[in-house]
Amino acid sequence: MATAAQLYFNYTRKEIEPLIPDTVDRVLEVGCGTGNTLSWLKMTKGCNWVGGVEISPDAFERAREVLDEVWLGNIESMDLPIENSSLDLVLCLDVLEHTVDPWQVVKKLSALLKPGGALIVSLPNVRNRKVIFPLLFKNEWMYQEAGILDKTHLRFFVRESAIELVNSAGLRVDRVMSTGLGRSRTSIMVNNLLPQLLKSLFEYQYLIRGVKDMD
Repeated sequence: MATAAQLYFNYTRKEIEPLIPDTVDRVLEVGCGTGNTLSWLKMTKGCNWVGGVEISPDAFERAREVLDEVWLGNIESMDLPIENSSLDLVLCLDVLEHTVDPWQVVKKLSALLKPGGALIVSLPNVRNRKVIFPLLFKNEWMYQEAGILDKTHLRFFVRESAIELVNSAGLRVDRVMSTGLGRSRTSIMVNNLLPQLLKSLFEYQYLIRGVKDMD
């Protein structure tokens, strides 16, 4: 049976598809795993160049086989040999919560975007009921091997602070999606009637797109 780490590194993040700009030629993913998401993007969007940053040596070696370029290391301490204002899209999916200073990381990555380019991030929602209810009623805050309370998470976010993180780099947030809510027609109707404060208890993760405005 695959471990949580193996599933994470191999997962293709197709849920970001509604946030992907129509035209993407050069794409960088921070935390690219084995490169599956970038390979999928290259195939479906016709990207000319896809590159990744990966901290796991094993995943890095596998990503090298399928991506145009990959760098091994921690994004917080790396100076990437990528020209500023040269990328159409940067992906940072389930990465920023693992960093010491995610605000500085977002600022560094936004500089690589062309005017009109986009940064897509995903961040877990610490206000989810599976975190809040045990804390309120059982006085529990138990770190886990994976999930919202992954023991390697250094930072925690709710919807508003996740949006603020992307805005802090001078990007304009134009799309916010969430996972964890039902997607049936009935569920969508019920979700639309719920106030955001209540709905957020059921949102597991936020997918946020920030756009670099044209000069």
